[in-house]
Amino acid sequence: MKKLSIIILGLIIVSCQDIENCGTDDNLDFMILRFFDYETQSAQKIGFTITAENSPYQFTPFTDSTGVGLPLNPDDPTTTFFFDSDTSHFELEMSYDQFQVSIFDPKCEPALTFIGLDTVRHTFDSLSIPGTVTNRQLDTNVEVYF
Repeated sequence: MKKLSIIILGLIIVSCQDIENCGTDDNLDFMILRFFDYETQSAQKIGFTITAENSPYQFTPFTDSTGVGLPLNPDDPTTTFFFDSDTSHFELEMSYDQFQVSIFDPKCEPALTFIGLDTVRHTFDSLSIPGTVTNRQLDTNVEVYF
């Protein structure tokens, strides 16, 4: 009986502790693009300045980078990105559905993820979508070939 009381008391103490698991979920509010050479299919280093339509932000990935994470607009079912360099200009418009994941603790912000990623239009030579859901288990959502 004494052993059972100690176990129950221990469970009560553990259950009363603060959970606060902010940032521990697998969801992302951005998509991950990887760049490839169209002819060789090998990873391509990029030198683009990237902007999103109706957004004041510019994204300049490291010039030795072969990928970039780009935020999707949670207030719109599509986002258009512009990729500019000294010699080229490309556009990519993505569509998606927003999904709000339940939160673990009321102190945490709700986690967002996007599902059903698809292209509306693009001006790259070719494009593939190996991951239609934004989460930390995928290292690529969109493969761009140019």
